[in-house]
Amino acid sequence: MGLFVQRPEEPSEWAGLPGEPVRPRSRAEELLDDAAPEASPVSLLGLMDAPVTSVQIPVQTAEPPATAD
Repeated sequence: MGLFVQRPEEPSEWAGLPGEPVRPRSRAEELLDDAAPEASPVSLLGLMDAPVTSVQIPVQTAEPPATAD
């Protein structure tokens, strides 16, 4: 029977006035984003317009060590 009794540590009011007055929003907070960026690693890192170069380095393969028979 006592399952739904309000405990003393719970607040008795379910709605009330906010603790701080409403602060007017600044113009910077009201600005909208232009457009959402494309969600790819290339665009997020800013590599879309960057020139890409590659360099080939010749590497000689190592010969297996000679075994003493």
